[in-house]
Amino acid sequence: MSATPPSPSSIYPRIKTADFLQWVQPMLDEIEARGGDREAQTPVAYPFAGDSGLFVTYAIDTPTQFVTLTQEGMDQLGLDPAEMHRQAVSNMFEKVAPQLGMQDLVLYKALVTGSDFEACMLLLPELWHQFAQDFQGELLAVVPSRNVVYFMDSKASFSASGETIGAEKILDLMCAAAADVKAEAGAHGLSDKVLALGPQGWQVRGSFEDHASSLQHGGTPG
Repeated sequence: MSATPPSPSSIYPRIKTADFLQWVQPMLDEIEARGGDREAQTPVAYPFAGDSGLFVTYAIDTPTQFVTLTQEGMDQLGLDPAEMHRQAVSNMFEKVAPQLGMQDLVLYKALVTGSDFEACMLLLPELWHQFAQDFQGELLAVVPSRNVVYFMDSKASFSASGETIGAEKILDLMCAAAADVKAEAGAHGLSDKVLALGPQGWQVRGSFEDHASSLQHGGTPG
């Protein structure tokens, strides 16, 4: 929440949980009690991926920290919500592109940006469609914290020493690892959902505790 008019080049997306929106309510209550404009100081936030429990918010990159973008700040940008989103995502991609990569964890993969933007990269579905080009099934992803995204092919299998590990076991291991990450992340923990990449974007397929249904859709990459 900044008094300085933001520059479009300083806006970045952030992925938050519903807890963040609850956390700011006391501050908004105080602003309203003092005669301030509650709506103007409310963070800009939009639901992400249905019932994933995640929200897309935006932040101004200042020399010391990211400052949450408010409705007033968005008005000062002079951009409509769609233009602002495109600008924020473009700024992010330009920032992380030099370090962007995938880490092969043998049974599944991890996205790496080097800038704590891993979760926010879910806002670039075209990137994930590229990752899924050689997949036999759907791309399944988990986002347990702001800087961890694991993903896999829903029809993956791995053979070693005469033993084959199928997609169900791989998903089980990926979700178990993600659950540990989420627990360790504390306040920076995000979702316990399993997401699938479809033609219309991300959809919830299951959860860490109930992920078997994530493999029942079959399908081919979107």
